Amino acid sequence: MSVFTTDLNNAQKNLTALTDNIVAHNDHIIVRKPDNKNVVIMSEAEFNSWQETIRLLSTEANHQDLKQSLAQADRGQMHTLTSAESAHLHAQN
Repeated sequence: MSVFTTDLNNAQKNLTALTDNIVAHNDHIIVRKPDNKNVVIMSEAEFNSWQETIRLLSTEANHQDLKQSLAQADRGQMHTLTSAESAHLHAQN
């Protein structure tokens, strides 16, 4: 992933190529606009990933659960769910 900058005129002239590169290489492009009203262009997949991260960290309970899960994984305390366990969990949600 790389971050590039360009001005608004270049972005308008080359929008198709810029957006193709963003998706292909998971890049971000900062488009410079007058009065420092810049914008960032990223792929929809990247945007969705950021939104999910924000959601996961939006409450203290979620944050603590995630930290606990990561610590358990670091200690090798993992369990592979059976198909039945997975189906049961999905049925609860």
